[in-house]
Amino acid sequence: MDDLEFRRRLFADPNDEQLALEAKNDPEKQRLVDEAQDFDAMLSGAFNVPVPSDLQAKLLAQVEEEPVAKVVNIAWYKRFSVPIASAASVVMAVLVYFSSAVHAPLHAGEHALEHVYYEESALRLSKEVTLQVVNEKLAMLGGKLESMPGKVTFATFCNFKGQRSLHLIFQSAHGPMTVFIVPSDGNDYREGESHFKDGRFAGSINKGKYADTILVANVGTPIEKYQGEVNNSLRWL
Repeated sequence: MDDLEFRRRLFADPNDEQLALEAKNDPEKQRLVDEAQDFDAMLSGAFNVPVPSDLQAKLLAQVEEEPVAKVVNIAWYKRFSVPIASAASVVMAVLVYFSSAVHAPLHAGEHALEHVYYEESALRLSKEVTLQVVNEKLAMLGGKLESMPGKVTFATFCNFKGQRSLHLIFQSAHGPMTVFIVPSDGNDYREGESHFKDGRFAGSINKGKYADTILVANVGTPIEKYQGEVNNSLRWL
């Protein structure tokens, strides 16, 4: 058995009896077998470690400095500074979080706020995006805007709860305003209130025959005024 075949089979099954016999008279192969079996045992034990109930709080509070690297002749999987059991716990916690986050139904307003925070850096853009460019994108959704109540500085497609939508930002006298134009067909978010807000942003949802228009702006902005201007400018081809 050549080295490549030996390693391939070892990684597939560290406890292969034939490999143990093959490595019996070869110190290098025996070392590989020992390391593979040791790692397999550690990994099996790691996934049996329960996730602490206060793991999230500890992770947020923990600030560590990277340890100084030392050259030590040890197995590759022991060179990590974080114990595998802890890493497995972190992975499990992350998987639980994203599993619940993906399947938890959100109201449109809640999702709009999350989307604005996720793309918060786009609120600071200042280069103008022409109405022609906006309409080239909007035409792919079957719509057209006659005008916008401010200079558009951001225009891109986005995934709004599973629906391909248009994400716009325009500059108003009250600061940047976000507009989501979400086609009505295929919406999978739950029905919610037409107005929503948190400590920083407020929003409004207008349900339309062909699309919903969702505006988000700084708290205190006369959103209804801008909502009306956007809706009155929107045409469907």
